[in-house]
Amino acid sequence: MKNIYFATVLTLLSGNIFGQQDKSLSVWYQSPVLYNAGAVATGEEDFSFFTNFRSQWLTIPEPGIGMRTNTLAAEFKIPDGFKGANNFGIGLNVLNDQTGSAKLMTTNVSIPINYTLALDRKNKISIGISPGFYSQSVDRNAQTFENQWNGQTFVNYSDIEIGLNDSYSSIDLGTGVFYQHTSRNKTRIYGGLALNHLTKQKVNFSFNADRIYMQSVIQLGADITTNKRDLRIQPQLLYFKTGTGYNLTAGVSLEHILREGSEITSINKTTTINYGFYYRHKDALITSLGFKVKGIRFGLAFDANLSYLSQATSSVGAIEVYIKTMHLYRKSSSRTKLK
Repeated sequence: MKNIYFATVLTLLSGNIFGQQDKSLSVWYQSPVLYNAGAVATGEEDFSFFTNFRSQWLTIPEPGIGMRTNTLAAEFKIPDGFKGANNFGIGLNVLNDQTGSAKLMTTNVSIPINYTLALDRKNKISIGISPGFYSQSVDRNAQTFENQWNGQTFVNYSDIEIGLNDSYSSIDLGTGVFYQHTSRNKTRIYGGLALNHLTKQKVNFSFNADRIYMQSVIQLGADITTNKRDLRIQPQLLYFKTGTGYNLTAGVSLEHILREGSEITSINKTTTINYGFYYRHKDALITSLGFKVKGIRFGLAFDANLSYLSQATSSVGAIEVYIKTMHLYRKSSSRTKLK
């Protein structure tokens, strides 16, 4: 059993050293702007705030192997004074995660900006760009190397890390397009294409650094009205490719209305419960549970490992907790209400 743990830990650490560390969230559909600059401020709300905490590989016995990810997204809709049906969008994305016994930390801050053009009363297209800041750091004192092993313990040498940087930072750039169609029965279908890390900045821990890979992203989703007034179906798909690696996650959520809000005024808000099942290809089964109360969404998701990593994680892949608040600038009977 110890050999299994050791092999798994070695694989995880090798991935962090030689692979590319990037975000992988189970509830990405709650804030699509995290992957696509074109998706900023494309919801019914005028502005929103989203935060998410993810803890991964909780049950691996070796200390320091797990990963934790903190995410924050803010989105603001700015009406176009010349074209009332169109609008600008601006946001702020902040992501910070840490993994491995060497505490490899990645911080990514970006400001997505887009313009949404109403093609007609049912169709909209948004084009965005996301300039940002990208940095990584590592704790050199926590690292050990093969030539430090004396047969019984690791011996620290003062010159072992000459020429290596503890941290680096660079600019980052992404772009994306996002399309949405709303039918007469208020069913909404949407999708987007995005390219992230266009600058392909160097992983500058050493003088012989490689560049990070550009990331391509496909998002598809829908919020479908059914014959049952209190039920909506919400299928989702996310695919992104980063270098030789990829992530494909797809599934569906069901949302039930527990209490219906006001049709004309916004005095009473709709209260809902939703639950979903998603599959991340060759990795995990994801289950989620969430609520919406008075314009606030909150919930959690659990990843159950189905891959060979389950031998080390006991099938406990990750736990996520999120909260999202949605707001309107002003109340008016002529505008769409947040239910």
